[in-house]
Amino acid sequence: MATKPINQNSERYSLIKDKWVVNASTIENKVVPLSFNKGIPLDNLKPLIQANGIIVKVGKDYLCSTTTLMDIKESNNPHYDIVQNGSVMVKNKEVIIGKTIKIIELNVDNLTAIITSRDTLNLNAGAIDVVYGPETELVDGVPKGLIDQINYTLDKVSERPKDEYSIFDFYSMVDFKMNPKAAHYKITPLLVQTQQADTIFDPKKLREYLIEVGDKLKLLEIDFNLIQDIFYEAKLPNNPISYTEIEQATPDADTNNIHTVRRYNRSNGTFVDNVLTTTTNKINTDLDAIKSNLQQQNITTQTELQRAQANDAEIQTQLVKRINELQSALTNKKDK
Repeated sequence: MATKPINQNSERYSLIKDKWVVNASTIENKVVPLSFNKGIPLDNLKPLIQANGIIVKVGKDYLCSTTTLMDIKESNNPHYDIVQNGSVMVKNKEVIIGKTIKIIELNVDNLTAIITSRDTLNLNAGAIDVVYGPETELVDGVPKGLIDQINYTLDKVSERPKDEYSIFDFYSMVDFKMNPKAAHYKITPLLVQTQQADTIFDPKKLREYLIEVGDKLKLLEIDFNLIQDIFYEAKLPNNPISYTEIEQATPDADTNNIHTVRRYNRSNGTFVDNVLTTTTNKINTDLDAIKSNLQQQNITTQTELQRAQANDAEIQTQLVKRINELQSALTNKKDK
């Protein structure tokens, strides 16, 4: 950035107290000087950001760069200013003097609403606490996190600010070396204790092994359900152990926005798969329909068989009658 001096007829401009005066008179031509009030400077203008040539309104504060602030003062130009320095009428149209440095506003209330809406999503991800920009330490009354984010957004040189968050410590939950409550994740002592001899089978050791494995499985199931409660229900245990990360986020190019996740409820070493249950119910329904259809076909077949048998009986009766008639006729011929 650099100063923005008046580039046309700068000699005509003068600042007298709180008024700008533009005098176009010459020796030959006398013109009534044009005057307009100097704008009221912003009391809460703070040089806290790196981007030049722009103002960012955060709450009641106006943030600019030190360079922009110096350029305004040194330019001594009513046209290059944050505030309005009066107005003039040109061809029946009002033209504003100044107010050429753009002001963008960061709506802190909207940020607060967004932060609140992400609380449950953070818990789903195992994040117990996230430090957002508005919650960081203040620099001249403005959260440093917001200043850093504004710099990253508007200034090409500024780096992306680091994120700070606390995560549920899943590692210590399974670290049997550091956490005595994680002993069920190590099975070696049990194997050594119940190892069978080469030539002798000891049923007692086998029973001890199976009982201990069952107990370990129950503890694993508790951990399994705890993890599911976090990722599906955003429910964390009381007094959760966590650790804090402070790192710079990077774009995730591999994010799959069309993902499918289903939950398994596990209890006593068995899975209850909701999808499998639905499939089983559908199969049972289809089997019932097939069974009903077969029963109906069976009834129809029996009816047709009975009808056929009835026809066969009638034909047999007719045949017997015909045979008897023939035998009677033969007997009569013999008698003659």
